[in-house]
Amino acid sequence: MATFDATGRLGPAREQIARFIADGEIGGAALAVAVDGAPAAEWYAGEAAPGRAAGPETLWPLGSIAKSYTAAAVLALVERGTLTLGTPVRAVLPEFDGDGRERVQLRHLLTHTSGLVYESPEMERRLVARTPLDALVDEAYTYPLQFPPGAQFSYSDYGYALAGRMATVAAGRPFPELVRALVLDPAGLRDTFMPPPPDVQARLAHVRGVLAEGTDGAMYNSPYALALAHPAFGTVASVGDLLRFGLLFDPRGRRRIFAEATVRAMTTDQTDGHAAGGVIVGDPAAPQPWGLGFSVHGPGGRAGYGDLALPGSFGHGGATGCLLLIDPADGIALAYVSNRHTRADPERFAFRLSAVVNGVLAALTRRGA
Repeated sequence: MATFDATGRLGPAREQIARFIADGEIGGAALAVAVDGAPAAEWYAGEAAPGRAAGPETLWPLGSIAKSYTAAAVLALVERGTLTLGTPVRAVLPEFDGDGRERVQLRHLLTHTSGLVYESPEMERRLVARTPLDALVDEAYTYPLQFPPGAQFSYSDYGYALAGRMATVAAGRPFPELVRALVLDPAGLRDTFMPPPPDVQARLAHVRGVLAEGTDGAMYNSPYALALAHPAFGTVASVGDLLRFGLLFDPRGRRRIFAEATVRAMTTDQTDGHAAGGVIVGDPAAPQPWGLGFSVHGPGGRAGYGDLALPGSFGHGGATGCLLLIDPADGIALAYVSNRHTRADPERFAFRLSAVVNGVLAALTRRGA
């Protein structure tokens, strides 16, 4: 792709986001894009929190994009021989047994094919009660599996919670330390935290519409919830750092901390064709292949992040209104963050994410502009 003014071309996409803010759909947002593996533009608009403008220093709760960071830390342990993808969960966590659980492997946790339910049906009550992370994860042991491991696909926060616990036990270090040592520090991601320390609390975006909103357990907003550093949803980052994380896996990215074999496993379908059901687009019939930590756009399928992404694109969405997408064929990567939870209006939430992706891809692939 020839060198061009990415910022100038993104005018229509920026105008679309500005309309979302003006209409009160979101409070604020930020967009960062890379072309041919190099950051090319950043833009901010609106308020990250009441009375505080969005800017390059803002730290955005990334929702489920945290799973990609968790997968990266786990795969770093796989590279080192501490774990294998075929390691049964019960080999590391012996209490995870019975009801077919003995057949659940680490790879099933990372590809959402374990049969575990999504999360506790009482999650809001657990947050209000400020339940400790260990107790939240322990609850994953108690629910029957929905299907035999590897037989189907069902998106699961519990799966990533258990993957984080497996990593902690196998490596003998707290999971946030592993993420920092194996991913964030080697990649130079100094504006990414899991959990955010006290000295960055004033930089955090405030997300509207979350579980337990208005209580001391408010998801993504309360000190308690942020301190959980939950492997499925506990990461916060600047939009620039989110983009730089994505570029670690972009074939055209300038920096690598993982082996190419690891990157391929994370960014190509590992579900044996079982994956279906749009996590973001909400279409239960839409094929949505998954790698180890990223959703993948396959031929004839959708990955939940816009209509114009080519097959082979990959990324992850977050229920806080965030999205990471890498489109290798066109040499484009984008990070988009905002601050309204999908619970507030799932249909408009999906529209906003898809509209942003479509606008960016259209702008940056238009010839003669």
